[in-house]
Amino acid sequence: MIYKLNGRGYDSNSYLIVDKKVILIDPGTPGTFEFLKKDILKYTYKIDYIINTHCHFDHAGSDYLFQDEFNAPVLIHELELPHLAEDSNVTVSKLFGMDLVPPKEIFTIKEADSDLKEIGIEIIHTPGHTAGGISIIYKDSLITGDTLFSYGVGRSDLPTGSLIELRESINLLEKIAYKKGILKIYPGHGEAGDLSAFSNAMLFI
Repeated sequence: MIYKLNGRGYDSNSYLIVDKKVILIDPGTPGTFEFLKKDILKYTYKIDYIINTHCHFDHAGSDYLFQDEFNAPVLIHELELPHLAEDSNVTVSKLFGMDLVPPKEIFTIKEADSDLKEIGIEIIHTPGHTAGGISIIYKDSLITGDTLFSYGVGRSDLPTGSLIELRESINLLEKIAYKKGILKIYPGHGEAGDLSAFSNAMLFI
């Protein structure tokens, strides 16, 4: 089961996958920690992994708080890990007027691959918004981070972004979505959508 937890203000949407293991995706910024924790506790009292679709502050800024609260390791693509660990300019935390506090335990997605596959989670590398951005397939749903929104696409003008790679990633996701029978698109911001998100994206790339 996927629960969509709407982001407040400029926070990303967060997603909770509740299966044999419980996965929290993109917990947002520290300022909304208590609100999000309250939402999560409606569905579960444990989190096994925290996954970031990329290292931006509005997605990963409260990693450390949820890690401390639930004793859950953070997973991120190997290209994003050094930026999250050091709060480099790639996290764009300064755009939000904040410093990012890195979580203590960060691992690459590959290091938890067997655990994720056990509950049917598939990770797709989708660079463009950032170099190490990922999207996540779970059952008939696709969580796209800031690669693809229901009515648009993510920015490609921030550090490590690339419009060419963003276009390629969205084209790849479209092929995979139709091949695997994806029905729901769950983006990093805004409302959930369907496969029409891909035709909407063509207006921007």
